[in-house]
Amino acid sequence: MYFKNKRMKKKITTYIILALVAIGSMAFLENNYFEISKNIDVFSSLYKEVNTYYVDDVEPSKLMRTCIDGMLKTLDPFTNYFSESQIENARIQQGGKFGGLGIETEIIDGYPVVTEVWKDQPADKAGIKAGDIIKSIDGASTKNRAKEEVDKFLIGQPNSKVGLEILRKATEDNQQILSLTLTRAEIQETSVPFFGMLTPEVGCIKLKIFNDHAGKDVKDAFDSLKRTNPGMKGIILDLRGNPGGLLHEAVNIVNIFVEKNNLVVTTKGKVDEWNNAFKTLNDPSDTKIPLVMITNSSSASASEIVSGAMQDFDRGVVIGQKTYGKGLVQVTKPLSYNTMLKVTTAKYYIPSGRCIQAINYAERNADGSVKRVPDSLKVAFKTKGGRTVWDGGGVDPDMVLPKPEHSKVADELLKQHLIFEFASRYYSAHNSIENPATFKLEEKDFDEFVVFVKSKSFGYKTETEEKLEALKDATTDEKYFDAVKEQYENIRKKIDREKEQDIQTHKAEIVTLLENEIVGRYYYAYGKVVKSYQNDKEVAKAIELLNKPDEYNSLLQAKK
Repeated sequence: MYFKNKRMKKKITTYIILALVAIGSMAFLENNYFEISKNIDVFSSLYKEVNTYYVDDVEPSKLMRTCIDGMLKTLDPFTNYFSESQIENARIQQGGKFGGLGIETEIIDGYPVVTEVWKDQPADKAGIKAGDIIKSIDGASTKNRAKEEVDKFLIGQPNSKVGLEILRKATEDNQQILSLTLTRAEIQETSVPFFGMLTPEVGCIKLKIFNDHAGKDVKDAFDSLKRTNPGMKGIILDLRGNPGGLLHEAVNIVNIFVEKNNLVVTTKGKVDEWNNAFKTLNDPSDTKIPLVMITNSSSASASEIVSGAMQDFDRGVVIGQKTYGKGLVQVTKPLSYNTMLKVTTAKYYIPSGRCIQAINYAERNADGSVKRVPDSLKVAFKTKGGRTVWDGGGVDPDMVLPKPEHSKVADELLKQHLIFEFASRYYSAHNSIENPATFKLEEKDFDEFVVFVKSKSFGYKTETEEKLEALKDATTDEKYFDAVKEQYENIRKKIDREKEQDIQTHKAEIVTLLENEIVGRYYYAYGKVVKSYQNDKEVAKAIELLNKPDEYNSLLQAKK
């Protein structure tokens, strides 16, 4: 009897606890909904009063957009609101398909300039070239328009027409105006701009973006390399600069090299019904071939799922630099009046159980800046073979390589578009060049580039000069400058003399940049990649590693 009463008492106690939890949850939800309702009411009243009584006329939509953007800014940079006019660009970012011309542009000196032309797309077929300046679109001047506005004019429904006025400058004295009418086509950005054999035994696939056919493109590229090169003993997957994209395409790419029914990634968030587990579903192409993935700080999201999952499965070696650290998942939610919200709903976790999200957007410093996950809070996980890996900071390469850096002079030549502009001039003067892998800039062409740069009154300020100016300001304020003026002027002159020689000092680096840009004019994105690999130290290291099986295998073994 005592036992029965005790058991009954325990049941009653459990029911009471559950009831209290349920009541507490309902109270929390009711309180939460009350807070939301209260604050919406406050905001609505404030918005109405400002609109009615503010001294100047306000634009309601502009005011509201500022409010929305300010609110979302307190969350994370991947949660965004899209107005009706921005919907098309948002859909392009999600799926990569749109009605357009197949060009990329950048605003230079107040006008949109074509920086890349996609092969066999409408712009390419119409003869548009990189370096062409778009003066007007359908009769509307493009001067001083934002890139987003220009893109909106260029994009439209497939089969619709658009008129462009193009200024083409071979030189300052040789210019022509072209009036073209183009028909937009459905454009889909290529996910694999290059695949091929870098040596008789090592193949390479460059993956640019995870759009809705990335998995198929990578599989087709790998299968083609394997079929046509039976002696292939290793493959490089270049993920540098890849910002990510569709999560399921990352799973499909992992599946090329990993057996089916393996868990690749899980997503976990506030809404349980939205949590998902993604497994490999198909038979792989090859589970044995040695694989090296190259990453850098711009390899993000889906790129980190691929590199991190392969690392967790001990299926391949990651080299390069630590990845970006974006372990967040977004979904799009349609809103009223054809607007849209892209909202972060979950974090993703790769096979070892780790999340690579590097920044805690929920906690901010006093100045509003976000906090990165400190090393002291990172947790260790184990790969399939027992190697230690860490969460909370992106994917750490198995072999860390120094980050490639441009010299100051090369960086400024790029920023001031002088390498780009000279490539346009070179292209105007040469009908063709040899294949991209072997093309070399001749000495006379480099000399011509030096003259061209001087004609542009090229100048820049070094870090040394900035510090020297700061020293001058400080000594002037403290009345010491007269005492050091002579030394200051001598240093100043020496720096000027050295800067005059900077282009010659860094000639090899500048020639490489020029060759890459020029090759792209003749052989499109494919040629640029091919040429860039000729002087790529990270690619060279990947090839070296694949040619040293003992070193490769040692990186995949747990340390004892």
